[in-house]
Amino acid sequence: MSRPRPGQFVGALIGCAVADALGAPLEGWFRERIAKLPSVTDRYRPLSRGKDAVVRYPVGQYTDDTQLTVAIARSIVARGAVDGAEIADEFAALWRSGEIVGAGPVAHRAVQRLIEGVPWQDAAMPDDLPLNGAAMRIAPVGLWNCDRPDRLADDVATASVVTHRHPVAIDAAMAVATAVAHAVTASVIETPVFLDAVAASVQNPGFAGHIQRLGDWLRSAEQTALEAIADTGQRRGDRGFGIPALAEPTVLAALYAFLRSPGDYVATIDCALRIGGDVDTIAAIAGALSGAHNGVDAIPGHLVRGVKDSAEIMDLGRRLFARRFDT
Repeated sequence: MSRPRPGQFVGALIGCAVADALGAPLEGWFRERIAKLPSVTDRYRPLSRGKDAVVRYPVGQYTDDTQLTVAIARSIVARGAVDGAEIADEFAALWRSGEIVGAGPVAHRAVQRLIEGVPWQDAAMPDDLPLNGAAMRIAPVGLWNCDRPDRLADDVATASVVTHRHPVAIDAAMAVATAVAHAVTASVIETPVFLDAVAASVQNPGFAGHIQRLGDWLRSAEQTALEAIADTGQRRGDRGFGIPALAEPTVLAALYAFLRSPGDYVATIDCALRIGGDVDTIAAIAGALSGAHNGVDAIPGHLVRGVKDSAEIMDLGRRLFARRFDT
């Protein structure tokens, strides 16, 4: 284990934002449709949302994946700890302002309850859907506790239950946080060691077994591997292939994309974006992992400069590192 560099904290946050912004216009596309694009990582595409695509965003716009990741990082810098009340306040501010982009239904229901005055510990419903909203934003918690594994589980639970209390959703967040902590401290990613650490972090034995099976899936044909990953969730019928917004297959797909090319940010994001389905979230998680491991210099400069709020996000990464290691 080695001490992280500031550029790795910066890389994790901006790597998430870049991948999210690249994937946002492709969200919900089937794999077959994305395959027709000559490139998915060369530039940002226009993003429109809402009924009849009436809301048009500037090129380089990211979604709630990055917005909530940044919110958690900002709250940690402010408090010097993972504080559920502070995180809840950050989330509620995004909803009140109308800035939130593409929030999932589980998060939306929980934050509306926060705004109504429900305490942050009680806003999420334990029987709600096991979606990927906690996992997609958890990278700052993995960075914060990268050398403190004894604190990781409690902090992941705190950051997750603000909106997601389903055990699989929390397991998925724990898997990503553990993966980020490993990626930012390991000089070389050894797949068996990486998978052992991530699998050991989750409570559900079936989920842990699927994480371990990634070693076999990485040696399989890509389509075979992705179909197996999709089968851990709910398939969408026969209209086309894509990973849904469920926590387990999303995280497995992101880990798969990262482990195929752990030293190459662009190759990782290209793989993640071409999987199909909830590709902005898959790519955001994979981008945080790759950025954490390889640092900000591994991300193409024109993509870093072109993503929304680039300077602010990079500064936040530096401040998160300084808050953790320089104080």
